[in-house]
Amino acid sequence: MHYSKISSEFKIEFFKLIENSQNILITSHISPDEDAIASVLSMYEILSNKYTAKNIRIAISSEPQDRLKIFKHYEKIEFVNDISNHLTDTDLLIMLDGSQHARFSKNETFGEQISKVKTITIDHHASPVDEFTLSLIVPELSSNAELIYLSVCEKENVTPELAEIFMLGILADTGNFNYLKKNQTGTLTSAKELMDIGDIQIEEFQSQYRHTSKREFMIIRELVKNTTFGFVSSWPAFQYSFVTPEFAKDYTEMEISSAKAIYQGQYLRRIEEHPWGFVVTPRDGSSRISARSMNKSVNVRALFEKMNIGGGHDRASGGEFKDMRVEEAIEKIKGWMRENKEEVS
Repeated sequence: MHYSKISSEFKIEFFKLIENSQNILITSHISPDEDAIASVLSMYEILSNKYTAKNIRIAISSEPQDRLKIFKHYEKIEFVNDISNHLTDTDLLIMLDGSQHARFSKNETFGEQISKVKTITIDHHASPVDEFTLSLIVPELSSNAELIYLSVCEKENVTPELAEIFMLGILADTGNFNYLKKNQTGTLTSAKELMDIGDIQIEEFQSQYRHTSKREFMIIRELVKNTTFGFVSSWPAFQYSFVTPEFAKDYTEMEISSAKAIYQGQYLRRIEEHPWGFVVTPRDGSSRISARSMNKSVNVRALFEKMNIGGGHDRASGGEFKDMRVEEAIEKIKGWMRENKEEVS
C-alpha cells in the first residue's frame, strides 16, 4: 500500500502493522547521514515508548559515528557489516530515508530476502520506489526526520530529547535552512515547535556534535588539493575532486564520509561559474560518488538514475560504480556527459 501524502489513513495502516508485529527492526541506508540517524533514533523513541512489550532493534550497514553519541538511544544502534545478515526472527522491517532496497544492503539478494517479511518505508526522496508492504514517500518534505515528526509522531509526546533528534535531521538536510525551497516553509514551523520544546539554540546545539578532527582535516586538505574544474559541451561547467585508494587506506570510512560532507558543504557548487560538481571516494574496490548542484543547474538525481548508479535529491545525490577505480569512475561520468543531453532543471 503506497501513500504520497501525510494522512490519517497512512498513520492507521502504519500502527496496524506495528501492533501485529512482535520483532521489529529499524534501519536506514548504507553510510547514513545525520538525517538517517535522526530517522532511526526518532522512530525507536516513538515505538519503544508506545509498545514496551515488543522487541524493537536498530541496525544499520555502517561504521559507528561516535560524534552523534550525545543523542538519546544512539548506543542502541547496531552498526553491522550488512543488514541482510541480521534479519533472523524479524516480523517487520522499517526502512527509513530510502525507498530502494539496494540503498540498505550490498547483498544482491536482499530484495528477495525481505520479501518474506513485512516492510515499511518512510522516505522523502523522489527516486523510483521498490516494493514494500507499506510506503510513505513525500519528496516535498525537506528531511526525513520532519516527515516522521509530521506523519507518525504524537506531538504532545515530544520530549526535549526527541526534539533534539528531529532537529538533528532537519538542520542536516536543510543545510541549516539554506536549502529550503519556497514550498517548504512549513519546515520553519516544525523547527520552531521543536526548538521551543527542546530549548534549542542552533549554534550551541550543533557545537556538541559538529566538529572536525585533525585526521578529517587532512582528508579535506587532500580533496582541496585534488579539486579540478571541468567543462563538457552543452553541460554547465563543473567541479570535481577525489581521494585515491592509496590515500584512503589510512582512514576509516566514516572519517572520509565526514570530511567529504564538509568539503561538499563549503566548496562544491559554491565556486563561481561552476554550479555543480561531484566527489569520488573508494570503498571495497568500488567508487562512491556524491554530487551537489545549484538550482537551474544539473539535476544530479536524474543524472545518476539515468546512469543507473544511484539517486537521491535533485540537488544532492549519491551513487556507486561497482568494482571500478576512482580515476575510471571520473572518466565514466565525463564520458556519459559527452554522449548524452544535459540533465538541467
